[in-house]
Amino acid sequence: MAKKMYNAIPAGFEDDEDTLEDYMINLKIKRLENITTGAGINGTNFDATLDAEAQEFFTVFREKWNMYSKNKSPHLGRDLGNELKDHKEPLLLALKIFANCPDCSNIKPKSLSHFVLDTVCKLHMDYPQLVCDQNTSMIAFNFVKTSGLLSLNNAIIETYRLHQIRNLLLPKLREMLDSGLYKEVAQWAISLQVANEFDMLELAFPLIAQEKLPLVEEYLEQAIAQRQPLVKFLDSLLHKDKSVFELCEPILNRYKNVKISHNVLSYRPMSKMVARLAKKYGFDEGVTPNYKFTKTCGYLHYLFREYEKSRINQASFREMVSVHASDYALQVDFVKYVAGAQDSRNEAVYWYKEFKLNPKDCPHDILSRISRGIDEEEAPQAPDDNGATSSATGCDMYLTMDLADDCLITVDTATQFDLMLGHLQREHIIYMDSEWVQNVCGESQLCLLQIATVRNVYLIDCLARQSITADHWRALGADVFNNMNILKVGFSMYSDLTVLQRSLPLQLRLQLSHHYLDLRTLWLELKKQRYAIRLPFGNVNRAGDALSDLSLVCLGKKLNKSNQCSNWANRPLRREQILYAAIDARCLMLIYNTLLNRVPNISTAIDKSIASNNFLKRGGNANVK
Repeated sequence: MAKKMYNAIPAGFEDDEDTLEDYMINLKIKRLENITTGAGINGTNFDATLDAEAQEFFTVFREKWNMYSKNKSPHLGRDLGNELKDHKEPLLLALKIFANCPDCSNIKPKSLSHFVLDTVCKLHMDYPQLVCDQNTSMIAFNFVKTSGLLSLNNAIIETYRLHQIRNLLLPKLREMLDSGLYKEVAQWAISLQVANEFDMLELAFPLIAQEKLPLVEEYLEQAIAQRQPLVKFLDSLLHKDKSVFELCEPILNRYKNVKISHNVLSYRPMSKMVARLAKKYGFDEGVTPNYKFTKTCGYLHYLFREYEKSRINQASFREMVSVHASDYALQVDFVKYVAGAQDSRNEAVYWYKEFKLNPKDCPHDILSRISRGIDEEEAPQAPDDNGATSSATGCDMYLTMDLADDCLITVDTATQFDLMLGHLQREHIIYMDSEWVQNVCGESQLCLLQIATVRNVYLIDCLARQSITADHWRALGADVFNNMNILKVGFSMYSDLTVLQRSLPLQLRLQLSHHYLDLRTLWLELKKQRYAIRLPFGNVNRAGDALSDLSLVCLGKKLNKSNQCSNWANRPLRREQILYAAIDARCLMLIYNTLLNRVPNISTAIDKSIASNNFLKRGGNANVK
């Protein structure tokens, strides 16, 4: 006997007769329980015995099934439906036939057992007066509870009226939870509309741990009371000094048979989930303090790295840090981060004094530096009117404003707005850009809208809500933005138009987008040309895709972006900010005119670019400036 079993045992056992004998003695074969056992209410067994007439029908029916099932012969469903319809208890008979199917414990979409239940459900749709008692309802649930076939389960709910025994099914669903069937329980709870009976730690979190996020959101659609507790709990996992998995590991130990996805139990996906759920259900920052703290810390660190690389000037950098380092914990973290950077301890001293930190919260080397009388470094050379350094190199490198100061018009009153609107209505083409303040945990705040014409650049104050009313904005939308006789030129326009549409009552008709020209789309279209296009200061195909790259090859100078990331909500704006915003809009006109003059047959590329506009679909014309 042992020799015959060699091929059925793990490798390595076959050369040890004693071990093999012990293995055979302890070998156990798990026997599947009959599905009728304990299928009724209070665990009563279900008698699935068919009477003589039903047995005779089923025997013939099985033979036909084995012969025709692959071809899905339509008469099979008709025959079974007629047999059920003629019976005094069609729904009960269907369950008996189901229990006699050889594959009833493993329902598959093309199996005989599935066909039986599908047929009775379709019969019920034709004859909705067919009813059953509560015990039959319980039996039907127990037969299909672990099938995982959502459409079948929903059909069974309707046919066997499982809603009438929801209170009886709750203990059954909790038993399934104890067996680790979280997905199945969630589907049943949602379909039976009892999701609110389950705590978020019972159901939602184990589903998240298995990366079944769509099911979690379906659960939350019903379990309204669990939304905020879940978001707060997930936010508590976003700890600055501990990993997500480390914090939730003790909780995960209580769950059975959970195949954990370590990917979702890490900071980035968890923070995205917290942000998404908080936004979806309208929770403010007070519900997600950890998310706000870690996200803001990351943004402050990013600002400092950009400042170190001279991509942000000092004025802009310090403005933004002052705005975002809004509480003591953020200030302490930022000073420690700056103090840890090479050659930046003097900047850390500046912020230590600016924030008035408690000495016990300050790094030791910074306190030592202060005690020795070493102060902040001398401020960098003041920027000139363009925000660039005042050296000749800076002036030669960056594009400067070619209009007089009186051509840069700040619009922050109703009178100025009306004058501007009258001027813009007479234009055939305008050039637009916008500036906003980054909101780390929410939507950005639109602060400035720039519109350039041949002779002027209008800087419209979007925060002047008392002077510029909703009627003014609606007039601008109707007479300029929705005016098909005025071509609007921008760069990566999706971002600007999205913020404008969300922030101002312009009532833009973005479905009619053939009067917008995105220069970035046009630029990419020109790069597809078979023959390289020569521009005054370079080759199209050798240039990058940013606006500064276009400026370099068309105008010979780059754009100075050191004021881009600054506090645009400040009033009054610094002169450097005003010049930066005006140049950003003015350069669009200069680039567009250069392309018109230097690119042969550019009208074809312009038409293709305009035809490809899609400002409604997410991702359409969405590019970084």
